[in-house]
Amino acid sequence: MNIRLADAYRVQDHGLRVLESISDNRTLPERVRSRADLHGVETSAQRACILHALQMTSPTLAQRLTGSSAEPLPRTATLADWSRLERREIAAYADLLPYLRFAGIEGLASECAAALDLQRSVLHWLESLDAAEAPALAAPMPAGLRLAF
Repeated sequence: MNIRLADAYRVQDHGLRVLESISDNRTLPERVRSRADLHGVETSAQRACILHALQMTSPTLAQRLTGSSAEPLPRTATLADWSRLERREIAAYADLLPYLRFAGIEGLASECAAALDLQRSVLHWLESLDAAEAPALAAPMPAGLRLAF
């Protein structure tokens, strides 16, 4: 379970950098940037919840994760990056939920289920955006620049 918590924490940590890059990108429409900013607040709260669980179950792992400095993104994040991030978050929460329920950590399981619903709704919103609204950012990222999780 701690491995899955750590994975979810890392995804949220990376997600905050992606969302910050999106919200700072002045070439995107204001509604996209403001939604990225709001989702950053949501992601920060999710990360804090996961960190709390890690501190309770594996203080050493929690300390290692929070002690490592996050690398800045090498370039401006795109809407395709954001969509990939949401898919990765969905996978991380879907993997984590059965372990939390089995361990009887219902409070965190409920939080993760709510976060899973949120990630799915954000992904749906991203997929519904009109590609003409931000054509350069809707294009797929070149293979050499893909972000590794």
